[in-house]
Amino acid sequence: MVGTAADFAPFEFIDENGNYAGFDIELMNAIAEKIGYEVKWENADFAGLVASLQTGKYDAVISGMTITASRQEEVDFSKPYFRSDQAVVVQASNTTILSREDLADKKIGVQLGTTGELLARELVSDKGNVYAYDSPDQAFLDLNTGRLDAVVNDLPVSGYFLVRNQNLPLKIAFTIETEEYYGIAIKKGNTELAEKINNALVELKQEGKYAEIYQKWFETEPPADIP
Repeated sequence: MVGTAADFAPFEFIDENGNYAGFDIELMNAIAEKIGYEVKWENADFAGLVASLQTGKYDAVISGMTITASRQEEVDFSKPYFRSDQAVVVQASNTTILSREDLADKKIGVQLGTTGELLARELVSDKGNVYAYDSPDQAFLDLNTGRLDAVVNDLPVSGYFLVRNQNLPLKIAFTIETEEYYGIAIKKGNTELAEKINNALVELKQEGKYAEIYQKWFETEPPADIP
């Protein structure tokens, strides 16, 4: 069983036919095929994925999850398979939010339990507020209606949302280079599964399958050092 929060396009989402789709979904299915497993997916809130993995509900979690020191205390991770930064999204008419300093006294939307939330809480002063949502789409919609001043969220997800919702007058004001690396989370101590997943990632890269999936969803070549 693999857990994911399927509200993080283009990494994981539910398509118009009710099927799991996205970069993470295709990558994990390819890994499973390589090691002789069949993936059973379960959709859950991002903030609860690590706890569910720890209790044994899932064998693995893939959900655009950044490898962080605090998470590594709770679960093990595969080799990195994606590199990301953070984006600050504002209304298209906004001309006052141009740098991280401009966020100090603002109302910022984030997805609960993400590195974007941690970053936003570092950026605001006691005059600002951070509002956590179950999904980034909910934050973007509140930004559009003026309930928020900005949304801090992973760059590829933010860009994908804006391209597919061009009716919403939103834009990326600037990016913050956080150099985050996504990994597949595995229950701590499950070295056998971790080794199988890592070996599969290496083979998928060598065979060109990883690049094929990457190009499909991001329309560019993957970085040479990932995975």
